[in-house]
Amino acid sequence: DQAMTLFAVNRGYYDDVPVEKALSFESGLRAFLKSKYAALIDKLESAMDLDAEGEKTLAAAIEDFKKNGTW
Repeated sequence: DQAMTLFAVNRGYYDDVPVEKALSFESGLRAFLKSKYAALIDKLESAMDLDAEGEKTLAAAIEDFKKNGTW
């Protein structure tokens, strides 16, 4: 879970999230990724690393959450 959060923070996905909503955003993002992108999360948790394709997929998944997720 921490890796997903760090990836999102380092890539600027939290930049437009109000501070008071940061925890809600993080919780929603984790739930969204685990339900909709389970294979990607399984790969991240087992390998503890992502290749370039995995990073691209995770970035797209986070963008999907920001557009369609609830937080």
